[in-house]
Amino acid sequence: MSMATIRSPQALQYLSVVGMSRDSQVVTEQWLKSEEHYWLPITRRPQGDAGKFQALAETWRREVQFLSSVTEMVLHPAYQRIIGMGTAVVPHLLRELECRPDHWFWALTAITGADPIKLEDRGKLRKMTEAWLRWGKEQGLTW
Repeated sequence: MSMATIRSPQALQYLSVVGMSRDSQVVTEQWLKSEEHYWLPITRRPQGDAGKFQALAETWRREVQFLSSVTEMVLHPAYQRIIGMGTAVVPHLLRELECRPDHWFWALTAITGADPIKLEDRGKLRKMTEAWLRWGKEQGLTW
């Protein structure tokens, strides 16, 4: 049976890295990862809200890192899927804001209906982050 007919993310795991060049090892590892993603994409892997959020957030960050348009950033499919997760994702968004401030404000407003940012603070990432973190604490949320 050829490897092409084995439908399993483990199809190449029998290969030994002993005796392989470093380049061959890298190619084999990447092949395994891509095969696993093909047969079991992130969206179909069983995981909790935290894992799903982290995977989507990482995809979003990676794919919008060179965009300057906030509108394009928030319309990205991964960002929209995060919004679709609903209120369960709010603590994850607040934790993300606290650790790694980014443009999560649109998602927070879309999910919660709240907008704690003062008019004079709009466009100031640090002030906007502080406003949302304060709002989360006032709501009794923990993250």
